[in-house]
Amino acid sequence: MEAALALCRFAHFAAAMTLFGATAFVVALAPPDLAHALRPATRAIAAAAIPAAALSALVWLTLESASMAGDWRAFFDLGSISAVLTDTDFGVVWLWRLVVAAALVAALALGHGGPTLALLVGAALLLASLSLVDHAAMQAGAVGVLHRANDALHLLATAAWLGGLPMFALCLKAYDDPNLGAGAVTAMRRFSFWGQFDVAIVVLTGVANVALTTGGLAPATPYRLLLAAKLVLVATMVGLALLNRYVLSPRLASDCKAQRALRRSCVAEVALGAAVVALVSLFGLLDPN
Repeated sequence: MEAALALCRFAHFAAAMTLFGATAFVVALAPPDLAHALRPATRAIAAAAIPAAALSALVWLTLESASMAGDWRAFFDLGSISAVLTDTDFGVVWLWRLVVAAALVAALALGHGGPTLALLVGAALLLASLSLVDHAAMQAGAVGVLHRANDALHLLATAAWLGGLPMFALCLKAYDDPNLGAGAVTAMRRFSFWGQFDVAIVVLTGVANVALTTGGLAPATPYRLLLAAKLVLVATMVGLALLNRYVLSPRLASDCKAQRALRRSCVAEVALGAAVVALVSLFGLLDPN
């Protein structure tokens, strides 16, 4: 049951983060001509991510019902699922998250799955609200509010980074198009510039999350060991991001090899990011102490 829940969490995190990051890139960073050119790709991402996020949210609820009951039969039992929705803090939050997911599905079905501000807000709500049901939700009072806000910011900043990388790679492809080259350069420069602050937010909020959840990395419990592995992966990603920002990007116009190196680096960051999300999906089910 825990393995199924971890896989479901991974699918939901990945879908929500990809949707938010890709939409944020086009809405906030891409010039109008490039945004129009990227619209089919963004719609394709939304067409995959929105149903995946909605379905995984529903399955997550049924798995929580089975987990709380300690019986797989509760996975299919409407009474048990209803009790989770109405009688638990998780259920109250999840009901509203299902409403947001349904609104995103409706927008996609009506042909409004493109990169719009409304889609960006919906994706942000779906992603940030995860902070209300994870370890951050275990604390009460002012510390609990601070932890939830910090966790929400961490999720959004991480998604803007990881979800924006595929769009950055598409900009590298558009860079060779005479009609889109200037817009691609503008978008990549904006992503690189704001990305350094985004990465700083990811690191700072991540450190704050560690402090608020565990108080440190010792002793070596399973949760803390997986958390340490996550920190190693994130440090590697930060190193790649710094390489992109300060070494490869400035050479893009003068060195044809820089473009290929940037593409490889983007792929590596996405792969490392997927591993990070997988670890979070797993150790989010463990006792942090």
